[in-house]
Amino acid sequence: MSAALASFCLVFFRAIQQQNVIHGHYWLAALTSFGIAVAEVGVVLAVIAYTWSAVPWIGLGGACGVTLAMVMHRRIRVWMTTKNS
Repeated sequence: MSAALASFCLVFFRAIQQQNVIHGHYWLAALTSFGIAVAEVGVVLAVIAYTWSAVPWIGLGGACGVTLAMVMHRRIRVWMTTKNS
């Protein structure tokens, strides 16, 4: 389970960082690097602990992380657009 959580966080932060880079949010892109670093260490430790049996959990965590990042980013952008109108 820790492998799934670490992978979820890693992929979530990477996807959010990518959106911040695309939209020119320099400070947010820089800050997400710290979340990525922590989550990356968590994934490495999970792979060391669970070896190949971590693969399905890492895949599951990554799939959930990227999906949530996409949904959240879209909703935040819509909210920011309607708020500024």
